Amino acid sequence: MTIPEDTERYVAGGYLPASFLDWDGHVAAVVFTRGCNFRCPWCHNSGLVLGMGEALDLARITDDIRRRIKFLDGVVLTGGEPTIWSGLFDFLLKMKEFEISVKLDTNGSMPGIIERVLEEGLADHVAMDVKSPIDRCSLKRVTGVDADPEAIRKSIAIIKRAAPSYEFRTTFIDCLLTIEDMKKIRNELDDDPHWVIQPFRPVDCLDPDFCSRPQADSEMLKKEFPGIRVRG
Repeated sequence: MTIPEDTERYVAGGYLPASFLDWDGHVAAVVFTRGCNFRCPWCHNSGLVLGMGEALDLARITDDIRRRIKFLDGVVLTGGEPTIWSGLFDFLLKMKEFEISVKLDTNGSMPGIIERVLEEGLADHVAMDVKSPIDRCSLKRVTGVDADPEAIRKSIAIIKRAAPSYEFRTTFIDCLLTIEDMKKIRNELDDDPHWVIQPFRPVDCLDPDFCSRPQADSEMLKKEFPGIRVRG
């Protein structure tokens, strides 16, 4: 048997056979990809970001999904960052073959990939993290890299136009974002009703210093943003 050169496309970084938390209203299997092009210091999937998650046989995972398909409402593909994963389209096409719904999580840095996924009808729901106000300085502060604001804007526009269902979500970390920053994000999204705020949780952070920071105050966020869903 010849081992393929690009073995990463046949590998997942983690797998949950069933989750009630990763897609609202769905019992979903969750597949985690390895690697990310952002370095958000507060990220709680640090092993996956650095490409050090488990090396799981993707064929076994897809076989498990197929066997349990009657008990699942869908599959969530998350990471890491799925849009930089070489196995993305192979996996999504397999899920389409299974006729199972797919939720794609993304940081929005790869608008061309997102557009292709949606044009080919390979995702039923897209959840995009809008990390900060969409300017280079804010993005660098929150993501840890020199992220392209125009790519983020393009992804937002593509998702609004083409996704069958979507949400935008922002994790509030009070040492990196202010309430004014959050208001800017809301304005940049044109007060989109699909925007969700997630309070930061100090768990397994990429930068260990963030593990000692307090959890964001969800009640304060609810008061500051009435009418906006705050998770947690």
